[in-house]
Amino acid sequence: MFTRLMGRVRRWIGRLVGRCEQRQPDERGLTLPPMRGGADDTGVEETVSRGQQSEPTPSQSVAEVAEDSIVEPLREAGHRSRAPGWLASMRTQIFVGLAAIGLFLFGGLAVLVSDGLTAGVDLGVTEAVQSITNPLFGGLMVAVSAFGFPPQSFLLVAGVVTLLWLADYRAEAGFAVAASASVVLTEAIKTVVARPRPDADLVTVLAGASGQSFPSGHTLFYVTFFGYLAYVAYALWKPGRFRTIVLWVSAVLIALVGPSRIWMGQHWASDVLASYALGLTYLIVLVEVYRRYRANKAQKQRALRAETTTAVS
Repeated sequence: MFTRLMGRVRRWIGRLVGRCEQRQPDERGLTLPPMRGGADDTGVEETVSRGQQSEPTPSQSVAEVAEDSIVEPLREAGHRSRAPGWLASMRTQIFVGLAAIGLFLFGGLAVLVSDGLTAGVDLGVTEAVQSITNPLFGGLMVAVSAFGFPPQSFLLVAGVVTLLWLADYRAEAGFAVAASASVVLTEAIKTVVARPRPDADLVTVLAGASGQSFPSGHTLFYVTFFGYLAYVAYALWKPGRFRTIVLWVSAVLIALVGPSRIWMGQHWASDVLASYALGLTYLIVLVEVYRRYRANKAQKQRALRAETTTAVS
């Protein structure tokens, strides 16, 4: 009973997100072929999908049918998204450059904050943001930050990881946990910098928050977790309403979490900006590790398919 129910849930989630793994480029910039059963499926794909099995025609041998069903998708995938080597190299260099810039900005802000050189700018930015007294704006700011507080944050991560796992995106579920682990980095940096949170005597503090102020844990978590979720949706899921919703919600949350933390009086502008910079670096590194993992997995599967084709023929 439970197994049957879980099977239905997995099929429903699979239809919801769709399958678009072929959009994921390999190390040469080629599109990877679809991988049934998620990124952790080490088995060989079924020669013919369920419900579409057919007997070979008299003019076709069993080996020819098997070769067409295994090799042809690889050829089609390569033709659909064949990127020049120079473009793949330039793309990698851009990502590395962005990660370096983010790390440089974070380090610079950490030094300035430690020396107290951002106090005047921080106070001015907070006063400007908090001068917006529209109730709708205030409600939006509170709602945006709500996802970053426990237990909502734990439930959010657990829910997303569970959905990815049930949809057979096993590797993606593991990397989602790694994306949320940026909170550990946040706490470590806060302990080193030890910057106090905004004082209620200087700005309006909507709700008290414990701990240190630099960097903003909410902002770093949103950039890494929702940024990675948006990447997975764009790279692996088929275009559709659900995919579009995930992309837009992720982008809006990332864009608004910084102003939200300032408006609530729980972080300074430099805390937020530093978290955006560090989060960008963290996200780029995580995505690059994930892409290499997928490329290596695809290479092993291609080799396994080639061996199977040879054995059948």
